[in-house]
Amino acid sequence: MRQRTDGRTSFYDRLSENRIREEKRLEEERLIQEALDAIPVPERFQTNELSFIRPEGFKDKTFHVFTMTDIGPSPFSLVVGRSPVIPGADLETMAQQLLAQLKKSLSHAEWIEPVTPVVLAGLDARRVEFRWRQQGQPVHQLQLIFLHHDEHQQPLLMQITGTSNNPQGMTAEERQYFDSIVETLELRQPLGPDEPLEEAIPV
Repeated sequence: MRQRTDGRTSFYDRLSENRIREEKRLEEERLIQEALDAIPVPERFQTNELSFIRPEGFKDKTFHVFTMTDIGPSPFSLVVGRSPVIPGADLETMAQQLLAQLKKSLSHAEWIEPVTPVVLAGLDARRVEFRWRQQGQPVHQLQLIFLHHDEHQQPLLMQITGTSNNPQGMTAEERQYFDSIVETLELRQPLGPDEPLEEAIPV
């Protein structure tokens, strides 16, 4: 092939340059796609009836509340709550802080069971039982706390609270309600890499 001497590139040189640019562009696109593929699929936020991908800036402040009545005060209720905690939080420390808060806000509380270590769904947990009077009416409460995490792997302090308004204290039937929920409790875990995601129905 003859070399040009007028300083201009030949047709073949331009063709080669175009091919190099195209190969470079394809390689950049491939690397970008590989980086995107490496980003894990976000865990879905689960509620009773649906799930969705929750943006990380959205704070979950929900409670699950279970009662015995449709209208008016319930003789027994169970509440599942969650609070974000700092990574590496210690359960015993959190339990003692909670106990101190309860003693401060419920100065006349009668402690039936002090903070006691228990196992809940394979995790360390703490249990406490106490009663007090609220506006002259007796209130009897059982609490379980343990550490877990949300779908973004952010640590949470989980709290399960059973509350009885029975004048004689929590009944055997109410305690059975509480225990049956605790004994059948299973923790939701993220899907493994080989587990299929449930297909969402578009709306």
